[in-house]
Amino acid sequence: MRDDMAKLIVERPRLGGHGARKHRPLKDLDLARDKIGMGRAASETGDRKMLNENLAPLRRYITGQVGRPWAKVWAEICANLSVTSTVQQHVRDHISDLVAFNGVTRCGGQVLVLGRWGGPKPLETSWFEFWVDPATGILRRNRQLQTPRMKRKARRKEWQSNLRKRMVERDAQRQYHLLDDGAWWEVTLEEEPTAPAKPNYRSRVVNGKPLSLPFVDVVLRAGLSTLPRHELYGRHGVYSVAKRQLSREEAKRLKLRR
Repeated sequence: MRDDMAKLIVERPRLGGHGARKHRPLKDLDLARDKIGMGRAASETGDRKMLNENLAPLRRYITGQVGRPWAKVWAEICANLSVTSTVQQHVRDHISDLVAFNGVTRCGGQVLVLGRWGGPKPLETSWFEFWVDPATGILRRNRQLQTPRMKRKARRKEWQSNLRKRMVERDAQRQYHLLDDGAWWEVTLEEEPTAPAKPNYRSRVVNGKPLSLPFVDVVLRAGLSTLPRHELYGRHGVYSVAKRQLSREEAKRLKLRR
């Protein structure tokens, strides 16, 4: 493990020098004090360090240790990160956010880890990227980890699947919907009415967004759905202006199933 890992993760360059803020008032040297502490000088001139939360170096290091005994990896970490240093202790705290190494158990073939607020939970539903096998003590990667991006993708896939079950797009203006009454309806859509943006005379700035005009959605007004419009129609900026219930023969001919 690099001995400067704490600096890579926690410290940013100082403000000042090449990073000096523009338009700072110049100091009057005649009024300058003869003596001043280093901390006060750094604070007054803006030449001070800031905390960072760049965990990429730590994550890369732990990734490189996958397959090794956790006891050896932890010994290397402890040799380079001291508990007496606030900054280095901060880095050590982040390790427990990435690696499940305390309270890991197996139950019926499932790996359980301790959640942040107590009770055990399945590894695949946790936020841990790595875990320590309780039987071998080997550091392993959580292959079942669901990243936020993966979760968003799964939710969208599920939403699209549900949408296809209750809605069929005929063209840009017409859709077939299986609504809350259990019947199929042909729905005609139009874009939401808008008016040109008006200047804001107080700030003399023109608002780039068009002004929305009042409209009535005939499907929602009839109480045939409780979904928000963008979920009901599968896109934003449209509303229903007409609806017609399909007969059983029409639904059968169009291969629409309840």
